[in-house]
Amino acid sequence: MTVTDVIAIVGAGAWLPHVFKFIKDRMTRPEVRIVTQRTAEISYTTFGPILNLRIAFTVRHRDVVISGIRIRLRHESGEEQILSWQGTSQQLVQIQTPEQIPLAFNKELSVLAIKLTTKDVEERLFRFQEDDFLMRKEEHESKAAKKYSYLSQPGPCNLDDFLQSEEMKDVYSFMKHRFNWKQGRYTMAFEVESPEAFTLKDNQYEFSLNLLHVEPLEANKSLIELAYEDVFKAAVSGYQPHKPKWNWVNPIIKKLPSS
Repeated sequence: MTVTDVIAIVGAGAWLPHVFKFIKDRMTRPEVRIVTQRTAEISYTTFGPILNLRIAFTVRHRDVVISGIRIRLRHESGEEQILSWQGTSQQLVQIQTPEQIPLAFNKELSVLAIKLTTKDVEERLFRFQEDDFLMRKEEHESKAAKKYSYLSQPGPCNLDDFLQSEEMKDVYSFMKHRFNWKQGRYTMAFEVESPEAFTLKDNQYEFSLNLLHVEPLEANKSLIELAYEDVFKAAVSGYQPHKPKWNWVNPIIKKLPSS
């Protein structure tokens, strides 16, 4: 064996710890699996398209922190929208009342991050909304807020005039024209963010909306003006709030085969 051979062997040996570490990291990379409830809760309100879904996460190998969840919805027509995790709640306990009615107590939780552990199955109700809608809505509401400030000088604002102003009509119009639930099949792909690398399993699902789903959701558009009127007139003496009851539908969720 020559000196060159010895140097080559030593050099190769120096790389072995890095190779072993790479293999170990790949073999022990967290594996996150998504399990959803059988049905979703879908609506359309002044917050735009909403999809609420109870999700359970299981983890293998080691704990992992997730910092964001998105749902990429694709309609069979090719139209796509992205709904982002906006809020979550966790069921603490469920009891039976004397009338045999189940009563659940939920706790609202931060949306900043969730730590998933290999010891427990993490199950929570996640609320997803469309970021683009919320940002555009804020732009329209900001213009309406300036109009409200202008009408409030030098005295109290005439709320009826304000609610029928061009700025508020733009808010109503924007919301009604952004309604995008339609009949047909939707594929649902979960995208999960984490500061570290992990493997995501069972993240492809689907559901379908029919006419009996879409019609009540579209009817919610007629409640938008009433909802804003309740907000601005809540403190007016003698005002009777409309308290609009938003329609919700519950399509069945089906898991798609892993690709």
